[in-house]
This record gives sequence, structure tokens and C-alpha cells, in this order.
Amino acid sequence: MGLEKVYVGWEMSTRWTDPPMILMGLQLAFVPAMIWMNIYLTLNGMFHFVPILNGAVWAYWNFVHHAAEQCDSDKFLEWHDAGMKKTWHNVKVPISILWEAFMDGKVSFKGDLFVLLEQHRYEFCNFRLTWNLIKFLYAQFLPQTSSSFKDKKATKKEIAEHYDRGNDFFACFLGPRMVYTSAIFKDLNETLEKAQDNKMDMVCDKLHVKKGDRFLDIGCGWGTLARHAAKKYGAEASAVTLSVEGGQWCRDQNKADGLTEKQSKVLVCDYRDIPDVTEADRFNAISSIEMAEHVGLANFQVYLKKVKTCLKDDGQFLMQVAGLRQGSNWEDVNWGLFMSKYIFPGADASTPLNWYVKQCELAGFEVHSVETIGRHYSHTLHRWYLNWLDNRKQMTDKYGDHLYRMMEFFLSWSAVASGFGTATCYQIVMNKNTNDFPRDVWCGDGKTTCPRNAKLSGISLTAK
Repeated sequence: MGLEKVYVGWEMSTRWTDPPMILMGLQLAFVPAMIWMNIYLTLNGMFHFVPILNGAVWAYWNFVHHAAEQCDSDKFLEWHDAGMKKTWHNVKVPISILWEAFMDGKVSFKGDLFVLLEQHRYEFCNFRLTWNLIKFLYAQFLPQTSSSFKDKKATKKEIAEHYDRGNDFFACFLGPRMVYTSAIFKDLNETLEKAQDNKMDMVCDKLHVKKGDRFLDIGCGWGTLARHAAKKYGAEASAVTLSVEGGQWCRDQNKADGLTEKQSKVLVCDYRDIPDVTEADRFNAISSIEMAEHVGLANFQVYLKKVKTCLKDDGQFLMQVAGLRQGSNWEDVNWGLFMSKYIFPGADASTPLNWYVKQCELAGFEVHSVETIGRHYSHTLHRWYLNWLDNRKQMTDKYGDHLYRMMEFFLSWSAVASGFGTATCYQIVMNKNTNDFPRDVWCGDGKTTCPRNAKLSGISLTAK
């Protein structure tokens, strides 16, 4: 449970002095040591040292760690709560306090939130650790509050709470394609819809999808990629989702597009429950687009094993994952904890690239290529953010101001974070690492090969 987040912190760190390591030292060593010292001093009659010890820690926390940094916050922030204004007026605010105050309506931003966070965040906020974040991390060790518990029941609950809010909720920022993953922009003037079509073409092309191929998309969302593979590439596509609302939307859209069950099939189930198939019924191509980070570190090999059993021996697998940068700083840590607390609480397998590659190789895959598309994700998120702003009244009327503000903060800050590397996104293409895999598929157009006994023109191989 909580140990998954400890492991993520370990994987994000390059040095012992990196923020994730400091956090783990504070959580696993310093706080327990403080509790033990208070008990020891009390039991041994040294009561007078207890207030001295705790007073010293309190003073350091408030006057050194959270030493006031003067700034012209009135230029960017408008406080609606007298107590908050008294404490933080013209002082840089820890961003975890700022996002809570914003979601609760205690502060507003003077201007476009994305622009302010992208260009001016260091002028009115800092990224220091707060007690609320420490409490959240401790809660991850408790089964009833942990977001890292990964049995099927917990996973279904996690998906339902986020993805079953209502298809209208997601349509308000995703747009008509209903694709909740990074697009690919060949031109920054392209629409979001064109960029999502680019991404789906890229996935199908990297997997060499062709007419008659059996194609599987695990964690399909609203099934748009599977439908695309069926309609444009002639594949027999299957789409797997754990969202009831998303599954129904898939079926309705398949029907509207005139697709038969053979052309585009929808399964509403956990990835662990994908039916076993015979060798003849295995898939030529499998994609999993920004789903793998939700399976959890402990289950990652379980997930890859399921993919491997579903894939033909000469098939290809593309895994697109939202990852984090190696050697994270305090700004990165704050963004990650915000996402874990409010948006994707179970996405504990968001890690730096090296962890993903190692896991794929341990599972028996050979990594063919890796493409980092984080900057594309930044532009995708910004398009989602603008869509969200355009639908403010509809969303606040139905879902309330708190949820609207939470999503506004998520979309704007995530667009900023993925733009400069806090978060990123990887497309990893791989195949089964066996002697018999036809590796010429990665050469040229993948359709023609040079015979092994071909004569080399103009070169004599006879020894003289």
C-alpha cells in the first residue's frame, strides 16, 4: 500500500539529497524518532526536555522551513477569506495551500490561470513541504485511505469514482473524439481533433496494423482508438475498459458508426480478467495508452504477463505511459502529490523511463523504440483546459464550483508541468524477445527482406 509510494519516490531519486528521499526520511525516520524521543523523555522523568525538543522543531518548521518570502501577491491573487489573507498577504504561498484555497473558493487568480502558472508562478508561490502533504502520505499506509491498494475491487472503485462521473463531464474538455491521452501535433495550429487522429495513426502505424489483423486496446477509455483501427485500417478490434459509462458509450458509438461486433468488440472488465485465448486467436497488435501507470508497481509484471499471453509470437505491443522525470525537485514532488491526491489516486506506476524499460525487459519483451511526447502532452492539456473554460457554466451548474476549480487547476498546472519536464509521456514499442521473432519487420517497410544468400554486388568474398 503506502510502500508503493515509497518505491516510486526511490525510483524518482538520483541522489540521497533529492526531495523524494528527504520525504521518505522524514516520514519513515524523523517523525517516528520524534515520537519515540517524546515517549522516552516522559517515561524517564525528563519532562522539561519535552517542550524544548518540540519547541525547537516547531520553530524550525515555521521560521526556517516556512520563512516568509515577501512578494507582490496582490498582483496575482485576490483573497476571499480574511484569515487566509492575513496569513499570506504579500507573502509567497506554498502551492499545496494555494490549490486547497483555490478549490475552496478562498482565493481567485487575477488573470488566466495557465498563463500565471506558466510565466509567474515563482513570483507568488513556492514549493515547500506542508503538513497536509505529510498527513496524506501517512494515510497511504492505512487500508481505508490508501490509494495504492490494487486488488480488483479497489481498482474498480478507483475507476468508477473518476471515469463514471458522466460522459458529459469528460466531453466538456476532451471534445468529440473522447480521447483522454496525449495527442500528437504535426503543426501547432492543428485542432485537438486532428492531433488526436495523428496520434491514433501513429499508434497503428508503429504497430504495423493492417486489414484483418486482430487488434487489442487495453484501457480503451471510450474506445476511439479501437474504432479508428477498425474503420481506417480494417482491423478486427477489441477494446477493454473498466468503466461502465465508458463501455456503454463505446457500444453506442460502434452502433452509430455501423461497426459489427467482429469489427469492434467492447469488454468491460479488469485487465486481469481478459479471457485467455488460443494461439490462433491471439492478437497481432496490442496497445495500452496511458493505462499501465494505474496498475501499480506490485502488479506491473502481472499486467505485462497478461499482455504477453494475449500477443502473437510475431506481434507488437505499444505502451504509452505518463511518466515522471528522474531526479525530481520539490516542484515535481508537489505536482505528483496533487495528482495522487485528487486526480489519479492509484497511478502509482508513474515513474522515470528507466523503470518501464527494465520491467518490460524483465517480462521478456525486447524494446524496439522509445519516443518522448511530453511536449505534445502539454499542448494537448492546454487544449483541454481551454475547452473546460468554455464550458464553465454547464459544469458548475451540474458538478459544483469545487470540482470545476479542481479540474481547472489540474489541467492548467499539468499543461505547464508536462511542458518543462516535471511530467512527460513515453511511447514504448516492443516485441517478444525470442530468437524466432521476425525482426525484419523493423527494417524498411517491414514487407520485403534481403535473402540471406544474396550476392553482394561488386564484392568478391573469395580469399586470395
